[in-house]
Amino acid sequence: FPDRLAVSVRGPSGVSRMTYRELDAMAGQAAGRLHEAGIGAGDRCAILAENSARWCAVYLGILRLGAVAVPFDTNYSPAQVATLLRDSGARRLVTSEKLSEIAGAAVRDAEGVHVLPLADLTGPDAAEGARLAELGTEISPGQPAVILYTSGTTADPKGVVLTHANLLGEKDGAFAVVHVDEHDVVLGVLPLFHSLAQMANLL
Repeated sequence: FPDRLAVSVRGPSGVSRMTYRELDAMAGQAAGRLHEAGIGAGDRCAILAENSARWCAVYLGILRLGAVAVPFDTNYSPAQVATLLRDSGARRLVTSEKLSEIAGAAVRDAEGVHVLPLADLTGPDAAEGARLAELGTEISPGQPAVILYTSGTTADPKGVVLTHANLLGEKDGAFAVVHVDEHDVVLGVLPLFHSLAQMANLL
């Protein structure tokens, strides 16, 4: 259903909408630009940004490369971001304009990590996105897909590695008990760095 609505996000300036075709092109564009920035299969790429269609596109672009997405809590301090960058081994930190100051301060304490602006990875050139979409790599189910950090309420946050098979298994389990098809709309009120939001709303 390439021309159906895939993502609708309400923000301060109104509602932004993106079809499946547009989201696919933007994910391809993000994958290409991440590849140009030195990200390849197995590399960890952190995301520090508020919910948006661009967040979704970068996350999908990272997975398309066979790289590992590492979403961060947008409430982290620069010191917390720096600690988790070192812990995860992330080589790049994708961030929104709103959180660029925190990201910049964090990478000063995390050697070898470079900041990539979210807007630069997901620009308006859909044709380029379609071309760069061809960069997808062969991915095995056992490869790591995501590193999710626990909330840290009882101890320091711990990174939990989920493989592509883990994500597919959870999808199969959910669809075994919940019927969802092209006529449904799923409302998400959690930030996308939460595992539930990633599975129930994005994947």
